[in-house]
Amino acid sequence: MKEKDKIGVILINGAGLGSFIWKDLEPLINYPTLAIDFPNREKGDKANQKITFDNYLKSAINQIEEWNKEKIIIVAHSIGGCLGLRLCDFFGNKVDGLIAISSAIPKSGKSFASCLPYPQKILLPILLNLFGTKPPEKSIQSELCNDLSSAKGSEIVNRFTPESKLLYTTKINYNSLPNRRLYLKLTNDKAFPIMIQNKMADNLNAQNIVELESGHLPMISKPKELAEIINKFVKNG
Repeated sequence: MKEKDKIGVILINGAGLGSFIWKDLEPLINYPTLAIDFPNREKGDKANQKITFDNYLKSAINQIEEWNKEKIIIVAHSIGGCLGLRLCDFFGNKVDGLIAISSAIPKSGKSFASCLPYPQKILLPILLNLFGTKPPEKSIQSELCNDLSSAKGSEIVNRFTPESKLLYTTKINYNSLPNRRLYLKLTNDKAFPIMIQNKMADNLNAQNIVELESGHLPMISKPKELAEIINKFVKNG
């Protein structure tokens, strides 16, 4: 086995999205990639109502174990950071590094909701109970797709899958993180503003912090630039 084939890059999307968001990026990565799919992608607005955070975690673990790489780099986007933290804990020394792309990085024992500023962190569980986990189309367009083409933005809206409320509110416990940690700040992100990203980078205690002029979905808007960052990180390991 070639040295570069011993390590794989795990790609974890954010809420409502799927492995399809990585399709322009994957051919540009110099290493094998596995884009994780959350449960029940595009199977209707009620498909995830009753699943737990552990259902998301077990699904990801199964996909990674079936892939069978000696070492993995975890690339976690947005709320996928919560899942990435637990995966780092589960796989331990198998994880050679973590790249957090505008990711939610709650402190151990806290939930995604804790990453938000006051009063959003208090209101989020109430809003989820009242309105569910699928934002209005205009919000998806303005927050996730502000720097995407009309066609790409429409694809995100049309393929958006509501998640379980428990993905947002479950407290995440983890004990260990890989030695190599990079936080990628997106300076034009309307969904996760730079103020929040700064706090998340602190929570991760990232040795490396890189900025990219991009909206919330750089794997779509800036795939070449994002690939360069990922390839450099993996190579330097």
